[in-house]
Amino acid sequence: MNAEILPKAPYYSSIVSCGLFGIADDFTENYLSLDEKYLTNKESTFFVRAGGDSMLPEIKPNDILIVDRSIKLTHGCIATFYLNGSAICKQYLKIPSGILLHSLNPDHKDIHIKDDDELQLFGVVIGLARDFH
Repeated sequence: MNAEILPKAPYYSSIVSCGLFGIADDFTENYLSLDEKYLTNKESTFFVRAGGDSMLPEIKPNDILIVDRSIKLTHGCIATFYLNGSAICKQYLKIPSGILLHSLNPDHKDIHIKDDDELQLFGVVIGLARDFH
């Protein structure tokens, strides 16, 4: 994957209220590179676009998921998988009876992994990018 290195952008130390506010250069704490934040292991990180609504409200259709293959899958992680021929994104839950792939949207059923299912982890979702316009 040839990722373009992005320039660092100012990182402001204050929390942004969703009301009226002003940002001035004297509040600049540091500079933040999105590459440094999300691409700590460039060889194992990739991007994939989300489709469908099973992970609403956290993940919306067309969000770009930032996925890292080097992170260990643990209970509660949102991850991308290959399940029986389909690429999916679900929350991984280890339960007493086995593995449950949980949909955050209550309109979608969870998937209980059976012995004859083919399940392969692609990677753990570490962030997302979303367009607002």
